[in-house]
Amino acid sequence: MKRRHVMSLLLAVVMVFCATSGLIHAKVHVQFWHALGGHIGSHVLQGFVDEFNASQDRVHVEAIYQGNYDDTLNKYRLAVQAGETPHLVHVYEIGTRLMIDLGSTVSLQPFIDRGDLGLEHIVENVLAYYTIDGQLYSMPFNTSNAILYYNKDMFRAAGLDPDKPPKTFEEFREYAKRMTGDGKHGFGNYAYGWYFEQLMAVQNAEYVNNGNGRLAPATEAVFNSEAGVRILQWLADMKNDGSYLDCGRDGSALRSAFVAGNVGMRIGSTGGFASTLADIGDRFEMGAAFLPVPEGLERGGVVIGGGSIWMSKDHPEEEIEAAWEFLRHLTTPESTAYWHVNTGYFPIDRRAMELDNVKQLHTDTPHFRTAIDQLEASRISPATQGAVIGVFPEARKAIEVAIEQVLLGLATPQEALDEAAEEVTAAVRRYNIQRGF
Repeated sequence: MKRRHVMSLLLAVVMVFCATSGLIHAKVHVQFWHALGGHIGSHVLQGFVDEFNASQDRVHVEAIYQGNYDDTLNKYRLAVQAGETPHLVHVYEIGTRLMIDLGSTVSLQPFIDRGDLGLEHIVENVLAYYTIDGQLYSMPFNTSNAILYYNKDMFRAAGLDPDKPPKTFEEFREYAKRMTGDGKHGFGNYAYGWYFEQLMAVQNAEYVNNGNGRLAPATEAVFNSEAGVRILQWLADMKNDGSYLDCGRDGSALRSAFVAGNVGMRIGSTGGFASTLADIGDRFEMGAAFLPVPEGLERGGVVIGGGSIWMSKDHPEEEIEAAWEFLRHLTTPESTAYWHVNTGYFPIDRRAMELDNVKQLHTDTPHFRTAIDQLEASRISPATQGAVIGVFPEARKAIEVAIEQVLLGLATPQEALDEAAEEVTAAVRRYNIQRGF
């Protein structure tokens, strides 16, 4: 017993000596703020972080949920003012211009230029969104776009071919009318500005001027064009003929109605595909398809959604390098495959498509390919790259108000969008003055 006690003391002395001599190094701590709640955040993302922490002995990442995208961005802005930023922060795609202009982050381009990471395998459309003035400022992470979810059983009951989803606005409206009745609606929707942005891109129409703010800082909103009016008129027509289930701004209510089998078609993010399938279970067969485009127009494409991860600059070099090590880990084929299989978000590295777990998923559930195919079919243009403005959260809310006004019969599509465009233009110009543009 005494001998065991002596050995323990000797071991403790050796450990202290090694630590003080630099022979044992503590892991570098990296704080990572993110905006992914629910199962994706607490299980899928946390599982990924745990795996990274256990895979090496240099870096320890602490993932901290900060609320939704708006909450996370607002908390980060306060952290910048206080000089207490996390090493990494997860920001939705429409925060890109604001994050650059805050001047509190490190561009990733110097790390890439020194040969740490090759971008040749990253999906081109994803890089196109986050590359501004030739610089990749943040690491694409949970990348999505909007697709059409539909109930194949309701298609069959209405005499529609479940393997031929609607391709045009006009065809879509006809399908919706045929599936409406007995307490069910052919189309369900909620006022969400991101869907409007996607339907603009499908028409290859820009949201703001100056090449969607990519050729020069935007100075004016242009979404009150013929393309924008077309979207709101399409929604209003379905509301007026009774085929539209209006869920206000409640995305959860729409999801519940669809999962229950009371809505034939809805627009939704690819990021919720896996969980939607799980919730439906064996209630009905779900299909997935490209978003429709107005008849007679050549399809543009879709804008990526989701978020990316930014590195804050006001940290010791050792900690910045540790944060970069985690970001590099995020982009491996294995990592992007794990993310895709467990969520439905895109595998941003094309090599992930060749891995067995992804191949098996696409064999068992071909719908997971739909969003990938839709993105790959998108032509890269300023419209499909997406707008970059520093007041995008406010712009999105203005569009949502416009949608509500039209659906309530308080304004025509043109009137509602003209008012929203005037509001957004004023906000953009105030922002430009503040930033010295």
